[in-house]
Amino acid sequence: MAFCLNIILIVLGIIGAVFSFKENQFVMFKYYTQDSNFLGLLSSILFVITGISSLKAGKLKTVEFVSKLRFMAVCCMCLTFLVVIFVLIPIAGFDWTCWYLFKGSSLFYHTLCPIIGFVSFAAFEDVVNLRFANACFNAIPTVIYAIITITLNALYIIDGPYAFLKVHEQSILMSVIWFILIVGGSWLIAILIYLLKKKNLKVN
Repeated sequence: MAFCLNIILIVLGIIGAVFSFKENQFVMFKYYTQDSNFLGLLSSILFVITGISSLKAGKLKTVEFVSKLRFMAVCCMCLTFLVVIFVLIPIAGFDWTCWYLFKGSSLFYHTLCPIIGFVSFAAFEDVVNLRFANACFNAIPTVIYAIITITLNALYIIDGPYAFLKVHEQSILMSVIWFILIVGGSWLIAILIYLLKKKNLKVN
């Protein structure tokens, strides 16, 4: 099931990438949504490739590096989904039919890929040598993204792309609060997924 779901994720991820490029060209890389889903796409590709290699040897096995990369990617994609639900949609006036969930690349990168990715990892994928430290490390991509985009906003190199990153349009305190909320949320998501895996699934 995990193998099949990751094949589906690859297909959806590629379709989402096509839509993203049509919408924003290479500017798409400034969005956390695209970055997190590209990480997810890479992890799914590696999962399938290593899975095929192990099947040729006679048994489907999970490679430790790939399983932990999947863990990190799924955490990032879940953060994308939750920020859309609890931040972007409320800012848009709770318009649940807006493009944040169902239009263009958002259908794939805000909705389908995060949900399917979470189900695949949480319910079906094995994780080799899963430790609490892995959950802590999973916030690193979010921290790196936040530092880079906040710095570029402060230097007037880019604008946003999210309202809570526009440091010149809010107080320093508000920027710090948003940083803590987003990074802390990323860390909390990783811990919750870690606990779910430890409690409900067999960890090799």
